[in-house]
Amino acid sequence: MTPIEILTPVILLLAFVGYVFCLSRILWVTLGLTAAIGAYFLRGYPFEGANLFYWGVAGGVIFTAWLAAMALRRAEPVTKAQLLAKKPKRKNDLPGVVIDGTNVMFWDGEADLRTLRAVVDKLRAKNLSPFVFLDASSRHHLGDKSLNQNGFAKALGVTRDQIMVCPAQTEADAFLLKFAKENSMPVVSNDRFGDRAAQAKGLKLIKGVIAGGKPVLQGL
Repeated sequence: MTPIEILTPVILLLAFVGYVFCLSRILWVTLGLTAAIGAYFLRGYPFEGANLFYWGVAGGVIFTAWLAAMALRRAEPVTKAQLLAKKPKRKNDLPGVVIDGTNVMFWDGEADLRTLRAVVDKLRAKNLSPFVFLDASSRHHLGDKSLNQNGFAKALGVTRDQIMVCPAQTEADAFLLKFAKENSMPVVSNDRFGDRAAQAKGLKLIKGVIAGGKPVLQGL
């Protein structure tokens, strides 16, 4: 076999994997680009004669990629749930504290990541190890849809293991309360968790305000 004959299936496989990944992350953009490319080729290869076979193969590949991408998207919440069930990694055995990040970032009015960073820094200054939970909608409130787990970790000055961006169409409350109870950690939030009273029962809640640009925590 020639080098071209060896490399061709490898390149096609990598292209398929990349297409599946794009479908799983940016579904509508990828489908839009696919439709545009299909319309371009349709001008030179109409649905007739021998072309029907190739259009059928292309359609089958796209459909298979779509199924694989949907499987990845459905699997993500399970992966996140497994991550949240793990025992937290504490540096130097510092006591941990859970932060309701989506609640805290509104403490000074509009959603602001600097407000959340100020609370994180205050807790770290008190030798506490913060674990921040965020709704998937947090990035939209902040006006930056590109923010992911790594982006939040960098912005807040913590490790990736200390940030939990919960799956879309779920509430961070369920995850953070479960995590806090299983690891005997207090929760920083002004939320009363009235709709999850059973989960919140027995947990220490630390409330706070922003005064003079600095966080003041009550019950720490």
